[in-house]
Amino acid sequence: MQIDLNYPDPATVKLEPAKTMMLIVDMENEDAHPSGKRYMGEAVERIIPNIAALRRRVREAGGLVVHTQSVRKPDALEFTLFKNVVRKVEGTWGAEFVDPLKPEPGEPVVVKYTHDCFYRTEMESLLERLCLRPGEARIIVTGIATRGCVQCAVTGFSIRDFYVYVPIDCTTQRDEKEKLQAFSLFTSFGYRYNVTVTRSDLIQI
Repeated sequence: MQIDLNYPDPATVKLEPAKTMMLIVDMENEDAHPSGKRYMGEAVERIIPNIAALRRRVREAGGLVVHTQSVRKPDALEFTLFKNVVRKVEGTWGAEFVDPLKPEPGEPVVVKYTHDCFYRTEMESLLERLCLRPGEARIIVTGIATRGCVQCAVTGFSIRDFYVYVPIDCTTQRDEKEKLQAFSLFTSFGYRYNVTVTRSDLIQI
């Protein structure tokens, strides 16, 4: 049986700046720079200006911006045991942020060693320090990759009872089919109660 996947209709949303945080996931050289070993090409080039423009709007409105940085140690089990592709090794150029989306002063960085921005990271303590509370805070999730680290972030915030917003023009994946699979998940029964698929120009803040 073949199942067709389509982009969901993006919703218009209005957010209160004091309760809003924009998360920029893993916009690093290895995938997002033309010289990167795993450069995503045109797909990532399209989203970089969209993320940058949305970040400016969020900051100007008084919202918060947080980055995640995905790094790996050379001896990570992901490489040594599970034989995954070695990438984004801590301290290398590939693990650094692309220039257009480098963190600005006052934008915290959560370093993570897996796809999950909550697993053994400072994310939960950071949310507490920023007074972003479940049931109140609005989290805009952007970055790469939609089916990987972005999906993990959306899941992490959703199951912790935050409102989550995913602008379709601010995230991408190497394989568009996998991107559509992620959006299908976000609009499914287990997520749609607090996850909203939107577009950057439909976010009012």
